[in-house]
Amino acid sequence: MTWSSLDPGTAQTPIPTESLIAFRTFRDGNREIYVMNADGSNPRNVTKNAANDNDPVWSPDGSRIAFSSDPDGNREVYIMNADGSNQTRLTDLPEGARSPAWSPDGRRVAFVETRQGNEQIWAIDIDGSNLTNLTGNDASNFSPTWSPEWFRSRFTASAALVSLLTF
Repeated sequence: MTWSSLDPGTAQTPIPTESLIAFRTFRDGNREIYVMNADGSNPRNVTKNAANDNDPVWSPDGSRIAFSSDPDGNREVYIMNADGSNQTRLTDLPEGARSPAWSPDGRRVAFVETRQGNEQIWAIDIDGSNLTNLTGNDASNFSPTWSPEWFRSRFTASAALVSLLTF
């Protein structure tokens, strides 16, 4: 695989079922989400907007991508089809949201939101319902990652290296 075509600082993630990679790049003058073949061929902009798009993550079945974007100045979590169609805003939070992570069953997305100076891990159903604070502590919590058992989420907190949360 050749990464020479990616811009420095580009974040990428492979699709779980095919040889595609979603990545964030600055090549259009702002941060956009692109999808390309694993060999670096056929890069295509799937967000195509003036917002700064970040944190692309494939759904478990490879049909959708969760990402964060700031079209109105407040960074929120969105989902879209793998081709960029049907972009849907999941969150609308006062401090914004970032770092989405799909649940293994593809029905929920965990993310980070900062409230009153503390980063917290939240989860939401992909229809925008059932917003749940998973951490609710005084530490800064970040990097949500679901384990294969969908009822656990691994995250990193400033108070400890790795914490496991069962919900």
